[in-house]
Amino acid sequence: MRNDSSDRILFLVVAVTLAVSALGFPGYGSLSGSMTNDLHFEPQTNPLALDSTLTVNYSAGGLNFQSISSLEDNSFTDQEFRVDFSLGLLDVDSTLAFDPPEARMDYWLAEGGFTLGRLRVENVFLLEYLEKEESFGAGYELSLSGRLAGGARVYLSNYFGMEENTGEILGIEPGSGYTIVTGDGVGTGSYGPSQLQYVETVLEVTGISFDCCQFHSTTKFSEAEGFEYSLFEFDLEAEIIPLELETELKFSTQTKSVELNPRLDLEWACFDLYTDLSTVDDENLLGNDGTTADTIGGLEIEGFGISEVAVGHLTFSSLTALEGNLFRLSSASDMDLRAEDYVLDPDPVYSGLYTETGYDEVFSIEKSGPAFGLTLGVDFYFDMSQSSSLFDFALLTGSGEYELSDQFTLGAALAVEPDRLQGVRVSLDYYF
Repeated sequence: MRNDSSDRILFLVVAVTLAVSALGFPGYGSLSGSMTNDLHFEPQTNPLALDSTLTVNYSAGGLNFQSISSLEDNSFTDQEFRVDFSLGLLDVDSTLAFDPPEARMDYWLAEGGFTLGRLRVENVFLLEYLEKEESFGAGYELSLSGRLAGGARVYLSNYFGMEENTGEILGIEPGSGYTIVTGDGVGTGSYGPSQLQYVETVLEVTGISFDCCQFHSTTKFSEAEGFEYSLFEFDLEAEIIPLELETELKFSTQTKSVELNPRLDLEWACFDLYTDLSTVDDENLLGNDGTTADTIGGLEIEGFGISEVAVGHLTFSSLTALEGNLFRLSSASDMDLRAEDYVLDPDPVYSGLYTETGYDEVFSIEKSGPAFGLTLGVDFYFDMSQSSSLFDFALLTGSGEYELSDQFTLGAALAVEPDRLQGVRVSLDYYF
């Protein structure tokens, strides 16, 4: 691996020069894009570093091209090329991603689909580099979807050699959106990374309505276990009190369970209460698998918040955890988050994507309104878990952006703890 990043920085400079030069040749297509630049200073971990992303979009004759070049901590880290077009009934989207530090391709993702009447057919092929095997692996997805006569919609997805990656699909983590599967040794043995073996089938049905509720169902089959489960998701609303129960009813070959997530309907107020149900094992999962309870102890208040109270051009929000601390996405920075971006108890499906903070309360002030082209947000964080005072201040963050023109935006952000500076960032973004 090369440590010198000067050639990578030079690549970005040359790319910007070519992109700007191309603006002088109209008639050959449409060119647009952006270049974002963040210079950040973190005394404890990273004294001074530059993050930059160059995005170039070019469209001509029904073809759409995109190039994304990423510089992180002074190093050229990612290069991605994408093209999409339509050919009759067929829609094609292809993405080619490279890992410049390792001088190799990271993955190639090709997607193609067409619609016939009410039926939509999607094909996805993936060729991705595997770190453990030090080689490339392949995967394939065939999915069918369509709308039924009653308004319900059906999705059938079949995976071969790969499975979905939730973090990558949501854009929280970089990657293709899939993980190559090579076998786990439990009833399936081991597979080569490019054998395209059958992995699983997922059937989803949405928009099914009965007199009592509308629900969403998911059924999963896999090569490893055969039938895995059927999950039914729906809401139950009380008629007397403003209580709504988000309900998940799950059936598998060995267990039956129901998960209840209560929510007090306070839409008429700006005050939110975050609730949960307590059971014998301190979970809101009721079942017959020998590890979960079958008795509800009561309704617990996990925390409370204030939602976007507007006073002039200012908006106030807050979130307070009554037990434990707040959580945020692992890929996010406190400097860029407001109170509504934090959660009290991440869904287990996404728990691996969240990080627990050291704060149990955040109070946010945001400037609203188009005056002067300025947007501003300031957050005050508190840790009152072991404090003898009313408020124990833990962190101050703030970020703002000012539109110098239609093409340039100047920004700044900082994070300050009571006894030290956590970080400072200055940004300059260019749009063309």
